[in-house]
Amino acid sequence: MAEFEEGEEELTDLARKLGWREAIFHQYGRAEYLTDTRRSIFLDLLPIDGGDVLEIGPGFGQFTDTIARKARSVAALEVNAAQADFLREKLRQEGIENTLVTTGGGDCCLPYSDASFDLVILNLVLEWCATRLSEPHERAQLRLLREIARVLRPGGRLYVATKNRFALRYLIGKPDEHYHNMRFGSALPRWLADTLHGRRSRGRLYSWIGLRTLLRKSGFEVEQSWWAAPEMRFPDGMIPVDATSIRKARRQGVRQGEGRAERLLMRLLPAPLVKHFAPGLSFLARV
Repeated sequence: MAEFEEGEEELTDLARKLGWREAIFHQYGRAEYLTDTRRSIFLDLLPIDGGDVLEIGPGFGQFTDTIARKARSVAALEVNAAQADFLREKLRQEGIENTLVTTGGGDCCLPYSDASFDLVILNLVLEWCATRLSEPHERAQLRLLREIARVLRPGGRLYVATKNRFALRYLIGKPDEHYHNMRFGSALPRWLADTLHGRRSRGRLYSWIGLRTLLRKSGFEVEQSWWAAPEMRFPDGMIPVDATSIRKARRQGVRQGEGRAERLLMRLLPAPLVKHFAPGLSFLARV
């Protein structure tokens, strides 16, 4: 959400004067990324009702109030202090009282006791979690996932969604924000991308197989995986990645991919391969 970093310090004061929604539009103009309810459809897939939920990286709280209205309690951990302040004000205006917003997590450690939660939501956060650190991304990401396993109760679940390292947009040479907008970026071999760019990447993406392997290494067993179509920031639907479900979705006219070239190439992909080249990855895993 780099496009919303400018002006975030004043946003909470504006929210107190204008209301949280009006403050967002006053500060950023069109801001569907922060307000469009389509973005929350993945929440319908998760076991939230009546549970204790941890949301890591809630940002400005695009999903937090929706989660809180279903859950028994919500802990929201946000590394950005200005965004955390805005979220507290938004929740106050929405009358949400079962949510505690904490500022922290920049070290990829969690300030919570063992076995505290039934569900952890990590949406478009894992790839960025080591941004404030100097250590290798993979080490910090593994630490965060193991911390999540620690704070989950037995049988608890993690929902994790990230962009896909081998998304078609990167394979055809679109700029990759994780590599400072270098073309191809994450799709290149790691050593080659690092050598060509000459500095540490901002984030670290994984393939479908790579992320599943990382989850297993962290103590999780994957239960389900979805394809967010046409893409994960503004999905029209969350489709299981098995070939039968993908073929059915295609027959129903589901849009595939973001740009024109991606949509064309996605239609040509055999259904079993869609999960490997889709724009994003979404997993539900059990500890």
